[in-house]
Amino acid sequence: MSKTLAEAKTYVSRPLGGAGNPEILAMAAEAIQRAYTDWQNAKFWTFLLKDTSATTSVSSLVATASSASVSVVTAGSMDFVNVGQTVTIAAGTATLAAGTTVSAVTRGTDGVITAITLSNAFGGTTNSSATLTFSADIPLLEDVADYNLPNDFHGAHGARLIDGEMTPLQWIDIRQWDRATNDQTLPGKPDFYTTYNPVSEGTQNFGTVRMRVFKTPDGARTLRLRYFRKFNETATTIDVPDQYLYQFLDYARQLCLAMKLAMDDPSGMITLGQQGFATAQVSDEQPNDDEDGDARLKSPYEDFGFRGPIVGNGDFWPTM
Repeated sequence: MSKTLAEAKTYVSRPLGGAGNPEILAMAAEAIQRAYTDWQNAKFWTFLLKDTSATTSVSSLVATASSASVSVVTAGSMDFVNVGQTVTIAAGTATLAAGTTVSAVTRGTDGVITAITLSNAFGGTTNSSATLTFSADIPLLEDVADYNLPNDFHGAHGARLIDGEMTPLQWIDIRQWDRATNDQTLPGKPDFYTTYNPVSEGTQNFGTVRMRVFKTPDGARTLRLRYFRKFNETATTIDVPDQYLYQFLDYARQLCLAMKLAMDDPSGMITLGQQGFATAQVSDEQPNDDEDGDARLKSPYEDFGFRGPIVGNGDFWPTM
């Protein structure tokens, strides 16, 4: 039952009699884009939930023989890459030694990654259309607190260490950590994480949000992040499950009709603008869905999930 973008535009524009009218089809396309934005900001949809357990590949890269540097071809395409991830190359003229990892990333003035440096140089001959595959999950490194997030990240759902301690991390607003912690450089096992832009979204390509863990890791670990992805607004088919497809398209149809009516009565457009502003405020106030309703920094004896009993000598039954 999925619909292509072309079919969706026809559906959305049909009440206006514009299935063959380029101008109305353009309005329908704008309404679909606005619908994606509204649905994204309205709530964290469970059908968009995923995690970092899968590898990520980037194609059309230049793998230069005897060089360990790889430049980004499409801006932002490697913003998810973290130092410590292992890298493999698809079969081609260039080769890469087993166990190769990312040893450094280079950022431009806008905050996006412009190049990466590998721990080994490419062997073989230069491949101008290479595909590199980066390992799953986020490698936490000793004395490193900040990490890059997946390119399709929208909001956090949960995080946990998947080797060694095997413990969950609690999401926390960074201001709570700032208020409760004097020396933020003290190392230890991470118990908390947050997402934010370390400079500002105005100078960081309006969206290079990263993750910071607390405490700063005192050794290597691996973190698995569960998160809500962004809608794929450029997909050839509408990025909504079948059970919600027509609710989504009818919402876009409603927006399209409202835009048409607003040409005769601008008050409708004013109402839409006010509603959008209110939705944006709520979305900005709750950037993640991993809060327990009590974001303050807690005592380690409070509930962060099961940590095991303090003692193991049976149930405690108080007596009078």
